Amino acid sequence: MKKSTLLLPNINLRPAQIHKFRGFVGNAFKDHDLIHNHDDQGKPIYRYPLIQFKLIDKSPAIIAITDRAVNIFSELFMKLDKIVIEDIVIPIFEKDLKIEEVEFGYSDEIFMYEFVSPWIGLNQNNFRRYGDIAHADQAEKNQILKKVIIGNILSMSKYLDYRLSKDQMIKTDHKLKEKKVNLKGKTMTGFSGIFKTNFLIPDYLGIGKSVSRGFGAVRRVI
Repeated sequence: MKKSTLLLPNINLRPAQIHKFRGFVGNAFKDHDLIHNHDDQGKPIYRYPLIQFKLIDKSPAIIAITDRAVNIFSELFMKLDKIVIEDIVIPIFEKDLKIEEVEFGYSDEIFMYEFVSPWIGLNQNNFRRYGDIAHADQAEKNQILKKVIIGNILSMSKYLDYRLSKDQMIKTDHKLKEKKVNLKGKTMTGFSGIFKTNFLIPDYLGIGKSVSRGFGAVRRVI
């Protein structure tokens, strides 16, 4: 799979500013729905985001995957000379662009990943189920989170046109802790920590909710 990363190393942003960074770039390049994921009527397009906005070592970055999304990067690279965050104009003096082929998909090996930004994995239904479990029954809560991680990986794979064969089963284990996060002005339960799985995920791609805004970004540890 092709992946490109555009890093702006002379700019430092806070995690809470990533959605504003995404909003500015999305407005500046309205012709590309892959950036802002809205149709001509302004309605959300529900799919796995092929262009995602992240923080890498406190610097803003834009990541694209698949040939279609990577092709947009030439325009972004040439035209993006500033960003505006909270009415402050920040000139871009330096851009680092990296284009590479990365591995994605099922593996016979087990890999360990860390969440470099909070993972928001629980939707309304499984959050209610998760919350109803007694605090002491951590094993049952862990099982719910395992299933959600597997579901996130399968959902990402589906949108990226990657299909597993019937004999390919995703395995996972994790060591996660709850972390309160703010999403669109609402406090939600997120998670930080590490997980293991037999699936190759390129660094800094996200799983779960709001990955285009930087949530759920993973980085391979082992």
